[in-house]
Amino acid sequence: MIVSYKHKFIFVHLGRTGGRSLSESLMPHCGADDIITPIGDLPGQNHRGWHRHESALSIRDRLGTDFFDQCYVFTVDRNPWDKVLSNYWAYKGYSHGRGGKTEQIPMMERLWRAMSGYPWTFDAWLKYRELKSKLPGAYTRFPVTYAKYTDTEGNIIVDKIFHYEQFQDGVEELSAKLGFQINWRQSQGVGTRKNRESYKTQYSPYGTQLVANVFSKEIELLGYTF
Repeated sequence: MIVSYKHKFIFVHLGRTGGRSLSESLMPHCGADDIITPIGDLPGQNHRGWHRHESALSIRDRLGTDFFDQCYVFTVDRNPWDKVLSNYWAYKGYSHGRGGKTEQIPMMERLWRAMSGYPWTFDAWLKYRELKSKLPGAYTRFPVTYAKYTDTEGNIIVDKIFHYEQFQDGVEELSAKLGFQINWRQSQGVGTRKNRESYKTQYSPYGTQLVANVFSKEIELLGYTF
């Protein structure tokens, strides 16, 4: 997440959407008073009490509607089927100590994985996530994002939701809107996915329908299809 007082923009960082690379591209343009949450080994600045994947609503509530409305608020989202597969590979390909301080998994989680025979197949991982989401007090841990850019009534409160798949073209639009050239390339988080085949070849009917159910709001809003 970045809140720039200098350039009057707010970047809402969603998981598995290239946000780390985009953040690194935006940081050189930020001012000393801007809020930048830590990412990888980069320490960020002025981020006390802020989360990397803070929602737009939370940001608005904390900074006030007047300032929020003055800013260009944007985010990047991704085809849910592709995003969930990327999420799986990020967990499957995890190696402790790599990826920077913000990417590390606690010791108890690592021990549990070793004892459970992790990494699992994609379908087994999806079933585990679905089961865990039904347990009292459990966190679903699917990268659901609809609430990240809407208010409590479902109204979109960001100015732009860029599509990850077309973001190379979106960089020019964003550069023009912010008033400076963004030198962006997808360089972070690209090495974990070993199978580079289309996501369409890696889903079972069960997984296809599960993602359609879990991400129904994002799919309808952004027009994604399997």
